[in-house]
Amino acid sequence: MKKYYVSFLTFIIAFVASLAFIYFKANPSNKFSEDQNLSEWHGQVDNSYGTYDGTLIGDMFSGKGSFRFLSGEIYVGEWKKSYMSGDGEVIFPGIGTYKGQMNDSKRNGKGTFTWDSSDEYVGDWENDAMCGNGKYTFSNGIVFEGVMENNKPVSGILTYKVESEEGLSADKLTSFEYNFSDDEKHIKFTTKGGLIYDGDVSGVDDVGRANITYPSGNTYSGQLSHGKREGSGKYTWVDKNGKTKTIYNGEWKSDLMEGKGKYYYTSSDYPYLSGNFVKGKPNGTLIYYKEADNTFDTVWENGVCQSVKES
Repeated sequence: MKKYYVSFLTFIIAFVASLAFIYFKANPSNKFSEDQNLSEWHGQVDNSYGTYDGTLIGDMFSGKGSFRFLSGEIYVGEWKKSYMSGDGEVIFPGIGTYKGQMNDSKRNGKGTFTWDSSDEYVGDWENDAMCGNGKYTFSNGIVFEGVMENNKPVSGILTYKVESEEGLSADKLTSFEYNFSDDEKHIKFTTKGGLIYDGDVSGVDDVGRANITYPSGNTYSGQLSHGKREGSGKYTWVDKNGKTKTIYNGEWKSDLMEGKGKYYYTSSDYPYLSGNFVKGKPNGTLIYYKEADNTFDTVWENGVCQSVKES
């Protein structure tokens, strides 16, 4: 009986030792003494996420190292307490590459992401998202520079310029600049035909204000509705040398002078015609100011003067 008891005791001791060995294998930190846990060494470690190859302190990824994720991503850079922290590069297969600062295994700080499509963002990151000041360059030449929040632009300037391209239609944009924030949405663009628009974005598809230079050199400054002169505004006609010929300052409707206005015959303050305009022409009784103290009552019908009488 004693022989069996000794054998059973030996088995129990061996079994407990086996359990201790399994626990030892499952907990790599138990492999090192206190001094060893503070020492730096180079090694390769496999875990449920992939494979690490680089510097370790004890069982912690620390210093320079690379990690190949089972999902395909590759990180090469700095580590701290087994987190990607510091400067590094992350390759996202089929998407693009990030180069910049990392913290707690997320893109945080300054960094550049270059997409396989050739789009590129250079700027601030927070919790893996474009957040803060940055510059986003699209592969088609459009550039956004301003403030990002959770991967979306919230304020800044969007610009685009075509250096040279044959076959552009007269109304095709050759450049634009879009400046926007919570309080402002402003756009400036030019066309191949020579039109320059500088004003509210809403003036193009809703109601707003803008300064417009037409291909002829004539200019308009005032209110717009869906891209047409509507409301109050000033239109200036110029000659081939760009010098002012005539000016209309007043009310508009559907791109035509409509309502109360003043029509100046030269670039000077006098003479001018003041009164009502209908479909782009003076209509009804209007006052003609030859000089400040020299006026005439005039009657117009469909743009043709019918009578003139000194006031």
